[in-house]
Amino acid sequence: MLHLGKLFVLFAVMLCNPDDANAQEPNHLLGAKSPYLLQHLDNPVDWYPWSAEALEKAKQEGKLIFVSVGYSSCHWCHVMAEESFENHDLADLLNQNFVSIKIDRETRPDLDKQFLSVTELLTGGGGGWPNSVFLTPVGDPFYAGGYFPPDEFRSVLQKVWTAWDENTMVVAKEAAKVAAVVTSELSQSSSGKALSASEIEAAALSILPELDEFYGGYGVAPKFPREALFLFLIDQAERTANPDLLFAVTNMLDGMILGGVHDHVWGGFHRYATDPEWRTPHFEKMLYTQALTGRLLIRAWSATGEARYRCAAERLFDYVIRDLRDPAGGFYASQDAGSVLESGQRVEGAYYTWTEGQIAELSHSNERVGELFGLGSLDNSNGAGALYLREHIGAVTLELNKKPDAFADEVDGLLAQMRAQRNPALKPKTDQKIILSWNSLMIATLAEASHRLDNPDYYEAAQSAANYVLTEMSGTDGLMRVGFHGSVQGPAQLADYAAFGLALVTLYDYAPTAGNPTVWLVRAEKVAREMIEKFSIENGGFKMVEVADGLTEVIPLDDTMIPSGNGLALSLLSQLKSRTRVPLYGQTSERLVRAVSKAVIDDPSNHSSLLSAIAQVVSGSTNTVRYGSGGNVRVEFINRSAADDFEIRLTIADGWHVNAHLPLDDYLIPTSLTLDGSANIDTAYPSGTIKSLSFNEAPLALYEGAFSLRSKKSEGPILNPSKAMLTFQACSDEVCLPPEDMTFVLW
Repeated sequence: MLHLGKLFVLFAVMLCNPDDANAQEPNHLLGAKSPYLLQHLDNPVDWYPWSAEALEKAKQEGKLIFVSVGYSSCHWCHVMAEESFENHDLADLLNQNFVSIKIDRETRPDLDKQFLSVTELLTGGGGGWPNSVFLTPVGDPFYAGGYFPPDEFRSVLQKVWTAWDENTMVVAKEAAKVAAVVTSELSQSSSGKALSASEIEAAALSILPELDEFYGGYGVAPKFPREALFLFLIDQAERTANPDLLFAVTNMLDGMILGGVHDHVWGGFHRYATDPEWRTPHFEKMLYTQALTGRLLIRAWSATGEARYRCAAERLFDYVIRDLRDPAGGFYASQDAGSVLESGQRVEGAYYTWTEGQIAELSHSNERVGELFGLGSLDNSNGAGALYLREHIGAVTLELNKKPDAFADEVDGLLAQMRAQRNPALKPKTDQKIILSWNSLMIATLAEASHRLDNPDYYEAAQSAANYVLTEMSGTDGLMRVGFHGSVQGPAQLADYAAFGLALVTLYDYAPTAGNPTVWLVRAEKVAREMIEKFSIENGGFKMVEVADGLTEVIPLDDTMIPSGNGLALSLLSQLKSRTRVPLYGQTSERLVRAVSKAVIDDPSNHSSLLSAIAQVVSGSTNTVRYGSGGNVRVEFINRSAADDFEIRLTIADGWHVNAHLPLDDYLIPTSLTLDGSANIDTAYPSGTIKSLSFNEAPLALYEGAFSLRSKKSEGPILNPSKAMLTFQACSDEVCLPPEDMTFVLW
């Protein structure tokens, strides 16, 4: 069995070298549309894609099944391919005794989830890629590991076959038990109850002791951003005004911004770090990392006003739009970790690392290089390491007594000089798959960034990507999961539908005033209804795929590298409920909360996106743009850290109004603003419009259309954040809805 430590080492990214392909006759992967599968097309192993043909062949011939799961930019996947799958002797062993199946985890996350669960169960540790799983001829798993060196792989193949040949009944019986356990684990949702705001806050606080207080982030090493978890923490910070929760997020972001996991020269972030200080990354750059880390950065900037978060976010978005954007508008999946040198040698991180000699040479022309940057752990083969910042740029600016804008220009010039010194031939390959859920996360982040950072270019990029999906990735039976070089493949899964629905909602929320933003909400509702129709289970969570394949039906509750499908789905339902008056969304979200609440509260760190979504159901949104009264009231919170006041803008739908601050009738709830529970604050309320309505002949004072409330912040030093509460009651000419409260935190 593969030890836990070895499994952790499996995470990295690398594309194979097409020049390594020989004249081997193509195997059964011919015609595949996955870059990862096509990289194995000329292996001497007779690979099959996951298919009924392959599974039936195993049954008919009584052969064991070898399943190998990976992805196109996975470093250790390609190491194993070069060492073992291109080895003719090992290929002969596989072809003689096994039906070999290749799976791209990015195109089939449902199968990846199942086989990763098998490996975790059988090895007792975490799983990774490549993931190597052995099945009986009927498809039950009984042995698993990750990367195997060629000699070890040979031994594993021989021992697995011998065990099956000599103890068929015993192995079959044990494999059936494994399949049953995995089925039970992945296909059940636990019954529970509605959770209170205080229970959700307690869940967030319970995570804090697991964080690295020195360098930030979750755990020690290897260290992943765990964005879903930290998005939950910052969401709770915006609900509770708890500075410890906000610090947990900013502490991690500070560590990442300083570290080598941050691509200081080109922008964006690598997938994870191998050390506690974030200095030594694995160099693959994934679209979902940029989408979710970018979201954390812009929210941290909104809360704190600290320029370093905005700067890192803007450079990240520049990188995505420059290097990961398809000409048609979608976003590519990833960039490789490795580069191929002129010698043909593949070196991980060659495009991103620097030697001490190169830094010294740069320092001759620009002394700032050595002042700003250090080198992380040096690779023994070439003496190169990733750049890390010695301290934040803002701190250096103060130490040198420089003007911030002038010093920022100086740093930009230095980075341009460093970019010019890189050999463009070393630029890592790009995996040009366009994955729906990952694109959707990026669309939502860019749309939000356009609003928070006041940059319409981000909205244009988000809108363009959404239109690409609607035009190119929509089939007669619904959305498709993957686009690649003009073709699409695979029906979209739960996370694809839910994330795209959320992206459309975000485009609606942050749409420019010109145009017709309602079209985005209409499309989001269509996507949500299709999601409910395809994936809902009576009295349970949503299933991962419409038609189950593999070992079992999967109910995705755990967050992985992206938020869980059920977490995304619940968030979409909650947001549509607040923007429409359609009962379906509220009813479905309440059922889903009951189905998942026990599981999430028992293990909050792995179910953070569901906890965030449940908090939305219980207490509403924490976004800067929110909706009330079934979408008839739009509320925008504007808090500039340098200003001494804050503003709340309300936009009321045609045919509706809210009561004025002085509504002229005692039984009506006035529009009011309090700060830390006190109404005795300096707030400028507009004058109301005087009207008589059908349900009351007496004149009333109303607010209609768009208007703003401005209020002074607390004077003096702010030791603790303040809470502003907006109260309003929306009415039409015929009915008044219940009053609503919205709370905003001023950090």
